Amino acid sequence: MTSDGNAIREKLKKLDEENVSIVLFGQPGSGKSSLINAICGYQAAPVGVETDTTREPLLVDHGDATFIDLPGYGTQTFPWKDFLEQFHLLVYDLFLCVFSDKLHQGDTELFRQLTAHGKPCIFVRNKTDLIYEEGMSLEESEEAIRNDVAAQLGREDFTLVFVCSRQDAPAGLAELNDAIMAKMPAARREKYILTAEARTREQLDAKREAARSYVRRSCAYAAYNGVNPIIGVDAAVDLLILYQMYGCIREAFGITPEVVHSSRKVSLGHKAMILGGMSKEGIKVIIKTLGRKFAARSFLKAVPVVGQAASAFLGYQLVRQAGQAYIDACYDLARERLLEELDAQREK
Repeated sequence: MTSDGNAIREKLKKLDEENVSIVLFGQPGSGKSSLINAICGYQAAPVGVETDTTREPLLVDHGDATFIDLPGYGTQTFPWKDFLEQFHLLVYDLFLCVFSDKLHQGDTELFRQLTAHGKPCIFVRNKTDLIYEEGMSLEESEEAIRNDVAAQLGREDFTLVFVCSRQDAPAGLAELNDAIMAKMPAARREKYILTAEARTREQLDAKREAARSYVRRSCAYAAYNGVNPIIGVDAAVDLLILYQMYGCIREAFGITPEVVHSSRKVSLGHKAMILGGMSKEGIKVIIKTLGRKFAARSFLKAVPVVGQAASAFLGYQLVRQAGQAYIDACYDLARERLLEELDAQREK
């Protein structure tokens, strides 16, 4: 393996291993684990684990996102004034302050410390199905909660989302997803969009744009591989680039073989393309359908300077073509599923 080939492999590995980190903090019983499960769409975190009695955070991996459920604070073991440093919180991307009753002093103080360091933080009022104030509508009760948070913080510029993370009656998760996408640091936003479940058409369209950006990065690696001087090695790296790119696109849109086979509207050509991209042998077939351009690229390198430039450009264009076609196929399938889910929700 050449140094160029190794460099590309390392870049791809690093890109694949980078996770978005979202920290949840709040008082015991606020439903942090249930909220993680609601966001993920399955039971990713054990419910009822009392992190306030442990010395370690609970880490939950979901695709390219890691959720960190912090132990309880404001105790002798974890006084809130030292909490930031004890758990090295400034290395994480975004924070959710989860509460289901009144905010505590520790909640607001930790929020102040985080925002003072430029860390994005969202307040999440969980268990909205239990909000009840005699003589007040739900909207009036939510406004009262918002006013209470503002009074405790002494400021109006904060983000508050109301959710219900019950498995049988979820609510507010699409709004929370929008808030996370808006607050996530720009350098990490694309990664989160690719990982998060799309709950609205707008979120699905945002996922498609993020996937296109990912493809553009893969194209850049293919162009770099175009100047790889060893014939055969460059082809292996091309295959690796496409294999990882296709896998990322499928995961972003939640596409599995079962989903492909259950589709009633997506074309047979798109189904065949998606399934073909699930194995390296299938990708070899896809490469052949693009013509002999991949093979021809290797021989362009024999022409000094001009040939290498042409090879790099051709690699960029071929991966871009393959990636865009794969996105279109996966997007059509994901859109079909989303529309069916939205129709089912409206019928309830």
